[in-house]
Amino acid sequence: MGWQQALRTVAHTMFEALARHRNAARLMVEEIPLGPNAMALREHCVAALLDSGFPPRLAAHAFATLSRYVLGFAIQVNGHGGGQLDDAQPSAVFQSVEPALFPATVTVAESMPVPIEDEFSFGLELLLSGLAHLRDDA
Repeated sequence: MGWQQALRTVAHTMFEALARHRNAARLMVEEIPLGPNAMALREHCVAALLDSGFPPRLAAHAFATLSRYVLGFAIQVNGHGGGQLDDAQPSAVFQSVEPALFPATVTVAESMPVPIEDEFSFGLELLLSGLAHLRDDA
């Protein structure tokens, strides 16, 4: 498994686990996880990055950023009843805005709001793509 797939798998697994356990994400905000499972996960990800040509500093930053990205989304999901968002009200607002004032919003209204799981996956792909460019430039 390449580094991108390894990090993608870890990120989705972490996101799903934290979304299921409402308080876990909030606890992780308070301090850097240093328990045996967290250390093993960190080791796996950083090793995949180092083995793929990432310099040590970039590998450390990449893992830290990925972890905080996942954590941030997990907190948002947990803040909205465990991911069961009611998109009807925001959708109705987006579709009823004044076109003269918000022409761009009217253009994308049928696609909004973006489901948080889709937003997570889209952002994760942006993050992984950006890391690939940074590695290539290092």
